[in-house]
Amino acid sequence: MMPEPDSRMIQGVIAEIMRTLTTEVTDQSLPVEGVMPASIDGVYFRNGPGRFERGGQRYAHPFDGDGHITRLDIGPTGVRYSNRFVRTREYLAEEHSGRMRYRSFGTNLPGGLLANLFRVRFKNPANTSVIWHGGRLLALWEGGPPHRLDPDTLDTLGIETFDGRLRNPYPPPSSWLSPVLPFSAHPRLDPASGELINFGLVSGAPNRLLIYQVDHNGGLSLNQTHALPRFSFIHDFGVTRRWLCFLIPHADFDLASAMLGLKTPVGSLRIRTKQPMQALLIPRSPAQGRPTLIDCDSGFVFHVAQAFDSDDGALVLDVIRYPKYPDFRQFEAIFQHPDPEIMPRLERMVIDPTKGRATTRRLSDHAAEMPISAPEPFGESRRILYSLGAPPQRQVPFLSAVQRLDTDTGDLRCRDFGLDMPGEPMWVPDTAGGEGWLLTLVYRAGQNRTELLVMRADNLQTQASVILPHGLPIGFHGCWVPRAEL
Repeated sequence: MMPEPDSRMIQGVIAEIMRTLTTEVTDQSLPVEGVMPASIDGVYFRNGPGRFERGGQRYAHPFDGDGHITRLDIGPTGVRYSNRFVRTREYLAEEHSGRMRYRSFGTNLPGGLLANLFRVRFKNPANTSVIWHGGRLLALWEGGPPHRLDPDTLDTLGIETFDGRLRNPYPPPSSWLSPVLPFSAHPRLDPASGELINFGLVSGAPNRLLIYQVDHNGGLSLNQTHALPRFSFIHDFGVTRRWLCFLIPHADFDLASAMLGLKTPVGSLRIRTKQPMQALLIPRSPAQGRPTLIDCDSGFVFHVAQAFDSDDGALVLDVIRYPKYPDFRQFEAIFQHPDPEIMPRLERMVIDPTKGRATTRRLSDHAAEMPISAPEPFGESRRILYSLGAPPQRQVPFLSAVQRLDTDTGDLRCRDFGLDMPGEPMWVPDTAGGEGWLLTLVYRAGQNRTELLVMRADNLQTQASVILPHGLPIGFHGCWVPRAEL
């Protein structure tokens, strides 16, 4: 067992991994150490913030960095690497001027109130996820529309409106603020049908929750619209055969303060996460009745690991729950002042729509985030979940391990990297019939070096590794695309 790192060491690694990347590489061949599995033949795309400052002014929130895509082409002939920043309109304008020109989720422009007053078009950094669907590679950010990328060169092709269907149809001021509707960074794909379901949140009177369906060819339809009593921070959702489920925390935006420039959007959040979250259950079929709100445990959920229907009619969600919302505006302070209330853990929430109640139990004492699993059709349970993690005694959200949890038995297997920092694991199937493989990009502390590890999914042991030509900043989400699908 590795010794627990002290806060000074952890702060040093966090500072390293949040450095702005300055180089872009095109189709560079990388040497492989070990034996690359024959069944891994495709492209691994990953997105995350890559630039953390402009004109000497550092972004005040880690979610504000410009989107940066990595592309790892892995196959029988070896590994080839490319990386590009997403050339959004905002990125190009700021690159040209060399300074900040847009307000962001957690950063106002320098210059105080006068510089931010009524500046209501916020920067879309396109930095949260990247997906392949319907012949499109899309860089996603939940507060705005997706950006389409060339899957071979990573060139930015522009905002994706799905043939105009994401154009905002609502009257001003909604259409002024968001000419193109937002498309969340956490769509859900049904591997059986090829259908993608996603959502967007639009402020106004009323606040609107929009439900999109995208067929296997990339055709989008706005399937449902629901009024919300509060404009809350909703990052993810669950989908089963019967239900769409949104966990609504008491983390609500004060839109007037944000629009006036008095606060950033994240700074305007009114946090009351000691109050119960609410599960908004929306039937996928109108025959099942009307949407309903059910009180759940308090706290905040960024990610839903899985959702499935139980035989008794209940909805089951495995979620990563924070007892209270982590204030990333004070990012360094999070690692200076331990607080067990901001440690995320994997919990199982069982919601009974008939009785209108929800119960929750913890699945593991280890901290967990960035959950992933083998894909299954909507409504099917996944016994094995993979995630990033940390030991039970850690009280700061420094997730230095890759974990495998059997949700039936509670068996947890953990591969801890000490001060090295792994990224979200990505599951890849094993055509030979095994449990599969996990890909993760590990930042090597003190070396400014990032390494791709190919790990056996069953025991988390390294099968092959590849050293990238530069150290990568912290990443968020990605996707694996088999070569036959490109």
